[in-house]
Amino acid sequence: MADSQRKPVESLNNTVQGLGSLQLPPSATMTAVPGSVNLKLIACLACLVLTLLSRSAAEPIKITFDGCVPGLSNNVTQYCCPPKYNGTIVDFIPEKELDSSKPLRVRKALQCLTGKEQQEYKAKLDKAYTILRNLPKDDPRSLDQHGIMHCAYAVGALVQPGTNITIDIHFSWLFYPFHRWFVFFHERILQHVLEDPEFSLHFWNWDNGDTVPKPDGSDGGCYEAGNFLPPLYNDSSTAQYVTGRSNLTRIPGLPVDLSVHPLERENPPLRTADVVLPRNLESMYGAMMSIGNTTRHFMGREYRYGDSQVLNPFDGTGTLEIMGHAATHWWVGGLLGAVETSAADPLFFTHHSNIDRLWKIWHNLPGGERKDYDDPDFLNAEFLFWDENAALRRVKVKDALSNEALGYCYETANDAYWINYVPPVNGTSNYTASLPFPYLLPTGS
Repeated sequence: MADSQRKPVESLNNTVQGLGSLQLPPSATMTAVPGSVNLKLIACLACLVLTLLSRSAAEPIKITFDGCVPGLSNNVTQYCCPPKYNGTIVDFIPEKELDSSKPLRVRKALQCLTGKEQQEYKAKLDKAYTILRNLPKDDPRSLDQHGIMHCAYAVGALVQPGTNITIDIHFSWLFYPFHRWFVFFHERILQHVLEDPEFSLHFWNWDNGDTVPKPDGSDGGCYEAGNFLPPLYNDSSTAQYVTGRSNLTRIPGLPVDLSVHPLERENPPLRTADVVLPRNLESMYGAMMSIGNTTRHFMGREYRYGDSQVLNPFDGTGTLEIMGHAATHWWVGGLLGAVETSAADPLFFTHHSNIDRLWKIWHNLPGGERKDYDDPDFLNAEFLFWDENAALRRVKVKDALSNEALGYCYETANDAYWINYVPPVNGTSNYTASLPFPYLLPTGS
C-alpha cells in the first residue's frame, strides 16, 4: 500500500480505537439516558472522522494508458486504446521548453483573415492534414489517432491506476485544461509537419452573430460575424474537409445553432436566423454571464482519484460545455457530433480553440466569482499526450492555466455582442426553461 493510502488508514484505525475508549466528563454524565445513545454518539463521530480523512486522502486524477479497456458511448462499445509506447514518458514543463522571450503567437478569428491570409492559411491546413491523413494508422500523430486519443479520454477506456474506475475528462473541472493541452499539442504537430514554428491554429468565432464597426480607439481586433461554418473547412477539395457533416452546414448564411437541445443531437432541426440568433444570445449570456458566473457553474464538478465517471452530463458539466460547446458539436454532426470520433474532424480543433479563448476571457467578465479552482487535486491532475516527435509527454493542469505561458494569445473579438445582451423582462425563456440544467436552480441548491 502506498504511503499516501497507508497513513489515512492508520489514522482512521487509531481514531476508531480512541472513540472506543471515549470518556465523557462528569458534567456530561448520561446516567438517565439509555446506553445506546453513547453508541450513537460514537458512531456519528466515527462517520465524521471517516469523512474528513477520506477527503484528506483524496488525490488528483492521473492518467496511464496501461490497462486500457473497451469504452462505451451511446450504448455502443468503443475500442479506442492508444498505441503501445515503450519509451520513457517525459514531463512537459512550459518554462523549460518554451522560449518566453519570443513574442506570443496570435490565434486570430477565422472570419477576419484577409484575402491573402485566407489563401495561405487554407493551403497550410490542406498540406498539414494531408500529411496527417497519410501517416501510418498507428502513428500517434495521425489524424485517426487524434480521434482515438479523444475517444479514450471520453468513453471510459482509461482506468484510474489501482482501481477498476473508468475516466472521462468531460463534465468536470478537467474539461477546459484537458482541451487546452490537446489543442496545444495538435498545434505543435501541425507546426512540425509544416516546418513552420509560427503557425497558429485560428479560432472559429461561432459566438459572435453580428458585424459592427470597430470601437473608437481600438487597436485591431475582429468585429465581423463568425457564427457560420468557416469556408476554409467547408471546401470538399481540401484535407480539412470531412464527409458526413449535417446538411445544415451546407446552407449558405445559416448561423450555427448554439441552442441545440440534447434530445435533438441526433438530428438537429433547421432553424432560420431569426429564430437562432436570439436563442444564441440567450445561450451565451447564460453560459458566460448569468448562470456560469461561479467557479463550480462554469468549470464543472470536482473530480478526484476514486470518483466515479459521470454518465449523466447534467450531474457534472459546466455551463459553456453543454450550452454552447456541445450544441456546436451536434449542429455540425458527422464525426464532430460524437465524442468517440469528434477529434478526427479537423474542425474540432478550431472549435476548441474558441472554447479555450472563452475560458480565458471568462475570468475578466463582470459579476460573480470568476476564478479557476485552486484545489491541489485540480492543479496536480495529469494527462498524457503525444508530441510532434511521437513521444509521450506528461502534463499537469497547473501548467495550463495561462495560455500566455504556453506561448500564444487571442485576437480581440466582438464579445460585447453577448456580454451586453439584455434578457427578456419576463425572465427565463421557453428554451432555457426546457433544459434539464441544474444551474438554473438558486445558488446553493
